Amino acid sequence: MFALVDCNNFFVSCERALDSDLIDKPVVVLSNNDGCVISRSEEAKALGIPMCAPTFKYEKFFQENNVVSLSAKFELYNFRSQHVMDVIKKYAPDVEIYSIDEAFLNLSGFKYINIADHCIKLKQDVMDTEGIPVSVGIAPTKTLAKLANRIAKKNPAKFEGLFILEKPEDIEKALKWLNIEDVWGIGRRLGARMKDAGIYKAYDLLSKPEPWIRKEMGINGIRLVNELKGIPQLETSNTSGKKSIAVTRSFMEMVTTKEELQERICSFAFSAGEKLRKQKSCCKALTVFVGTNRFRKDLPEYKNAISFHFQNPVSSSIDLAKIAAKLLDEIFIEGYHYKRAGVWINDFVPEDERLISLFEEDHFDRHKNIMEAMDKLNRRYGKDKIRLGNLDFKSNYGRKKLSANYEDFLKNNTLPEADYRFQ
Repeated sequence: MFALVDCNNFFVSCERALDSDLIDKPVVVLSNNDGCVISRSEEAKALGIPMCAPTFKYEKFFQENNVVSLSAKFELYNFRSQHVMDVIKKYAPDVEIYSIDEAFLNLSGFKYINIADHCIKLKQDVMDTEGIPVSVGIAPTKTLAKLANRIAKKNPAKFEGLFILEKPEDIEKALKWLNIEDVWGIGRRLGARMKDAGIYKAYDLLSKPEPWIRKEMGINGIRLVNELKGIPQLETSNTSGKKSIAVTRSFMEMVTTKEELQERICSFAFSAGEKLRKQKSCCKALTVFVGTNRFRKDLPEYKNAISFHFQNPVSSSIDLAKIAAKLLDEIFIEGYHYKRAGVWINDFVPEDERLISLFEEDHFDRHKNIMEAMDKLNRRYGKDKIRLGNLDFKSNYGRKKLSANYEDFLKNNTLPEADYRFQ
């Protein structure tokens, strides 16, 4: 059996743990630059506020309906997430942290323990220690555990945040209820194709012959169908290192000059390298992207991305920033007002398993001591105290709706580095 523990409206719940006056009020958390809604309380959902709602379009609505809108505090959410995961890890020896607010527990060895009581205790422990409500879905496979968690969230009064999906008749009923696009691993794009083939519910997929599934969905489709049938195909993974790292920002003010945009792109590459070294990895690929404000219909729209593949895996922020600057040169076009930009690195290898090409100069050893010294000093004296000479690391994002409670919280807690992927 597997359990999926998912924090309810996580960003909002973190805000409520910080300020109890927000409980039972409609609350939304806004993205970087307070641009759009990225988390909603149940009360806000009941008012019809959609995810990704542009803030400027809903400001009046927020005022008329007493909706509390707050700037995102990603460093706080990372802090809460780490503490929540530490609590969860006490309840199973095999735990996979799936996202900032989700974790899978492998409960296959719990033969002599009442799993429901065990997970109820887990729920209460997280609530008591961190003030974060969670929902738990329990099922024979990870995919069905996702579905069980969804049912628990959809019916909080009936199931009190915990639902076990184990009996064949219950699984069949749940699959007939679940829309195909809501199946874990399907999504809207593949869901549209499924509907064209007459598959509207998850249960409909089970009636398709294996050759059709293999042709349309590949081997992953076969695994998915087995998971829906209750046959485990996906094990929990304890790997802690990220498979890719993205550092992106939406800017408070639109950027028009290449020099200013280049400084920011290089700072993103520097930060990405720092994260990479922290997990003792090197990367073989780097991507730079830029984009204008798609909501400004009065301005020309442009977005583009370009990638570079290293023959020798790197982790040096110097190398990453240098290549990022060259990539920006190739996609930057004068005359546009840039609102977003970012750097994405992937194709990781452990730094002690690097395979070196004979045809490209290897800077790893040359930069290694410099990077280690910079990382050590930044950990000791604070982020970005030591940096490359051409970077100023000015704030590229804005948060106007920070509360006094948060300022008090910062005085008493050392928070981890913010993760701005959740925008």
